[in-house]
Amino acid sequence: MKPVWNNRSGNGFPLIVSIVLAIIIVSCAVYEYMRLKIIASGVRDAVQSSIITVATENYSNVYTGLRQSYSGGFTRIQNQWNEQVSTGDIYNRLSEQLGLTKQDNAYIKIATGQEEYRLSGLSVTIFNAPFAPDSSTPIRQFTAKAIIHLEVPLSFGWRHLPPMQADVDVEAVYMPRFSREGR
Repeated sequence: MKPVWNNRSGNGFPLIVSIVLAIIIVSCAVYEYMRLKIIASGVRDAVQSSIITVATENYSNVYTGLRQSYSGGFTRIQNQWNEQVSTGDIYNRLSEQLGLTKQDNAYIKIATGQEEYRLSGLSVTIFNAPFAPDSSTPIRQFTAKAIIHLEVPLSFGWRHLPPMQADVDVEAVYMPRFSREGR
Protein backbone atom coordinates (compact mmCIF):
# COMPACT_ATOMS: atom_id res chain seq x y z
CA MET A 1 0.00 0.00 0.00
CA LYS A 2 1.31 3.46 -1.03
CA PRO A 3 1.27 6.39 1.35
CA VAL A 4 -1.38 9.09 0.64
CA TRP A 5 1.22 11.78 -0.13
CA ASN A 6 2.64 9.69 -2.96
CA ASN A 7 -0.74 9.38 -4.68
CA ARG A 8 -0.63 11.92 -7.57
CA SER A 9 -4.11 11.47 -9.03
CA GLY A 10 -5.99 14.80 -9.07
CA ASN A 11 -2.88 17.01 -8.91
CA GLY A 12 -3.92 18.78 -12.13
CA PHE A 13 -7.28 19.86 -10.69
CA PRO A 14 -6.05 22.94 -8.72
CA LEU A 15 -3.99 24.04 -11.74
CA ILE A 16 -7.01 23.77 -14.06
CA VAL A 17 -9.20 25.70 -11.60
CA SER A 18 -6.61 28.48 -11.26
CA ILE A 19 -6.21 28.75 -15.06
CA VAL A 20 -9.99 28.95 -15.54
CA LEU A 21 -10.28 31.62 -12.83
CA ALA A 22 -7.43 33.62 -14.40
CA ILE A 23 -9.13 33.45 -17.81
CA ILE A 24 -12.44 34.58 -16.29
CA ILE A 25 -10.81 37.53 -14.51
CA VAL A 26 -8.91 38.62 -17.64
CA SER A 27 -12.01 38.29 -19.82
CA CYS A 28 -14.06 40.32 -17.30
CA ALA A 29 -11.44 43.07 -17.40
CA VAL A 30 -11.45 43.03 -21.23
CA TYR A 31 -15.27 43.17 -21.34
CA GLU A 32 -15.29 46.04 -18.86
CA TYR A 33 -12.76 47.95 -20.99
CA MET A 34 -14.92 47.38 -24.07
CA ARG A 35 -18.03 48.54 -22.16
CA LEU A 36 -16.26 51.75 -21.12
CA LYS A 37 -15.10 52.41 -24.70
CA ILE A 38 -18.63 51.86 -26.06
CA ILE A 39 -20.19 54.22 -23.48
CA ALA A 40 -17.55 56.91 -24.09
CA SER A 41 -17.99 56.59 -27.85
CA GLY A 42 -21.78 56.84 -27.59
CA VAL A 43 -21.58 59.92 -25.38
CA ARG A 44 -19.02 61.51 -27.68
CA ASP A 45 -21.23 60.88 -30.72
CA ALA A 46 -24.26 62.38 -28.95
CA VAL A 47 -22.31 65.48 -27.88
CA GLN A 48 -20.90 65.77 -31.43
CA SER A 49 -24.42 65.63 -32.86
CA SER A 50 -25.60 68.29 -30.40
CA ILE A 51 -22.71 70.63 -31.07
CA ILE A 52 -23.18 70.25 -34.83
CA THR A 53 -26.81 71.24 -34.30
CA VAL A 54 -25.65 74.34 -32.42
CA ALA A 55 -23.33 75.25 -35.29
CA THR A 56 -26.08 74.80 -37.87
CA GLU A 57 -28.62 76.70 -35.74
CA ASN A 58 -26.27 79.67 -35.91
CA TYR A 59 -26.52 79.46 -39.71
CA SER A 60 -28.98 82.35 -39.94
CA ASN A 61 -26.67 84.52 -37.83
CA VAL A 62 -23.51 83.55 -39.70
CA TYR A 63 -24.67 83.19 -43.30
CA THR A 64 -25.40 86.84 -43.98
CA GLY A 65 -21.93 87.88 -42.87
CA LEU A 66 -20.33 85.12 -44.91
CA ARG A 67 -22.35 85.98 -47.97
CA GLN A 68 -21.34 89.63 -47.85
CA SER A 69 -17.75 89.06 -46.77
CA TYR A 70 -15.70 86.73 -44.60
CA SER A 71 -17.19 87.52 -41.21
CA GLY A 72 -19.17 85.47 -38.74
CA GLY A 73 -22.31 86.10 -36.74
CA PHE A 74 -22.61 89.86 -36.39
CA THR A 75 -25.59 92.16 -36.50
CA ARG A 76 -25.72 95.92 -36.77
CA ILE A 77 -27.55 97.74 -34.02
CA GLN A 78 -27.62 101.50 -34.68
CA ASN A 79 -23.96 102.36 -35.44
CA GLN A 80 -22.42 99.38 -33.66
CA TRP A 81 -21.63 95.83 -34.87
CA ASN A 82 -22.40 93.23 -32.20
CA GLU A 83 -21.71 89.53 -32.08
CA GLN A 84 -24.84 87.43 -32.47
CA VAL A 85 -24.31 83.74 -31.70
CA SER A 86 -26.12 81.16 -29.60
CA THR A 87 -24.78 78.19 -27.59
CA GLY A 88 -28.09 76.32 -27.83
CA ASP A 89 -29.48 73.89 -25.27
CA ILE A 90 -27.09 70.94 -25.46
CA TYR A 91 -28.16 69.31 -22.19
CA ASN A 92 -31.76 69.12 -23.42
CA ARG A 93 -30.64 67.50 -26.69
CA LEU A 94 -28.44 65.02 -24.81
CA SER A 95 -31.33 64.16 -22.48
CA GLU A 96 -33.53 63.39 -25.47
CA GLN A 97 -30.89 61.40 -27.38
CA LEU A 98 -29.46 59.40 -24.47
CA GLY A 99 -32.47 59.14 -22.15
CA LEU A 100 -30.86 61.03 -19.26
CA THR A 101 -32.48 62.22 -16.04
CA LYS A 102 -31.37 65.33 -14.15
CA GLN A 103 -30.08 64.80 -10.63
CA ASP A 104 -28.46 67.69 -8.73
CA ASN A 105 -25.90 69.24 -11.12
CA ALA A 106 -25.53 66.16 -13.32
CA TYR A 107 -27.44 64.19 -15.92
CA ILE A 108 -27.57 60.46 -15.24
CA LYS A 109 -28.26 57.47 -17.46
CA ILE A 110 -29.98 54.72 -15.49
CA ALA A 111 -30.13 51.21 -16.94
CA THR A 112 -31.45 48.10 -15.20
CA GLY A 113 -32.03 50.07 -12.01
CA GLN A 114 -28.39 51.19 -11.69
CA GLU A 115 -26.46 54.26 -12.73
CA GLU A 116 -24.72 53.54 -16.02
CA TYR A 117 -22.94 56.88 -16.39
CA ARG A 118 -23.10 60.53 -15.33
CA LEU A 119 -22.56 63.70 -17.38
CA SER A 120 -21.73 67.05 -15.80
CA GLY A 121 -19.75 70.24 -16.22
CA LEU A 122 -20.76 71.10 -19.78
CA SER A 123 -18.77 73.98 -21.21
CA VAL A 124 -19.69 75.39 -24.63
CA THR A 125 -17.47 77.94 -26.33
CA ILE A 126 -18.32 79.67 -29.58
CA PHE A 127 -15.46 81.07 -31.64
CA ASN A 128 -16.98 83.56 -34.05
CA ALA A 129 -15.24 84.35 -37.30
CA PRO A 130 -13.62 87.78 -37.12
CA PHE A 131 -15.42 90.83 -38.40
CA ALA A 132 -14.00 91.93 -41.78
CA PRO A 133 -10.54 90.35 -41.54
CA ASP A 134 -7.77 91.41 -43.86
CA SER A 135 -6.81 89.00 -46.60
CA SER A 136 -3.22 88.50 -45.41
CA THR A 137 -4.15 86.45 -42.32
CA PRO A 138 -5.74 83.02 -42.41
CA ILE A 139 -9.46 83.28 -41.76
CA ARG A 140 -10.69 81.69 -38.55
CA GLN A 141 -14.01 79.97 -39.16
CA PHE A 142 -17.10 79.89 -36.98
CA THR A 143 -16.41 77.07 -34.50
CA ALA A 144 -18.46 75.58 -31.67
CA LYS A 145 -16.52 73.63 -29.03
CA ALA A 146 -17.94 71.62 -26.13
CA ILE A 147 -16.30 69.87 -23.19
CA ILE A 148 -18.33 67.62 -20.89
CA HIS A 149 -17.25 65.49 -17.93
CA LEU A 150 -18.13 61.79 -18.17
CA GLU A 151 -18.10 59.52 -15.11
CA VAL A 152 -18.77 55.78 -15.49
CA PRO A 153 -18.94 53.53 -12.42
CA LEU A 154 -17.06 50.29 -12.99
CA SER A 155 -18.95 47.01 -12.78
CA PHE A 156 -15.66 45.11 -12.52
CA GLY A 157 -14.23 44.92 -8.99
CA TRP A 158 -17.58 44.91 -7.16
CA ARG A 159 -17.69 48.71 -6.90
CA HIS A 160 -14.40 48.84 -4.96
CA LEU A 161 -12.57 50.50 -7.85
CA PRO A 162 -13.02 54.24 -8.50
CA PRO A 163 -15.19 55.20 -11.49
CA MET A 164 -13.70 56.06 -14.87
CA GLN A 165 -13.64 59.82 -15.31
CA ALA A 166 -12.90 61.58 -18.58
CA ASP A 167 -13.49 64.92 -20.23
CA VAL A 168 -15.06 64.50 -23.66
CA ASP A 169 -13.88 67.25 -26.02
CA VAL A 170 -15.88 67.86 -29.22
CA GLU A 171 -15.63 70.54 -31.90
CA ALA A 172 -17.78 71.53 -34.88
CA VAL A 173 -16.88 74.08 -37.56
CA TYR A 174 -19.42 75.88 -39.71
CA MET A 175 -18.13 75.91 -43.25
CA PRO A 176 -20.12 77.39 -46.11
CA ARG A 177 -20.62 74.97 -48.96
CA PHE A 178 -19.51 77.50 -51.53
CA SER A 179 -16.84 80.01 -50.65
CA ARG A 180 -14.69 82.54 -52.45
CA GLU A 181 -11.60 80.42 -51.90
CA GLY A 182 -12.96 77.71 -54.20
CA ARG A 183 -13.19 80.04 -57.21
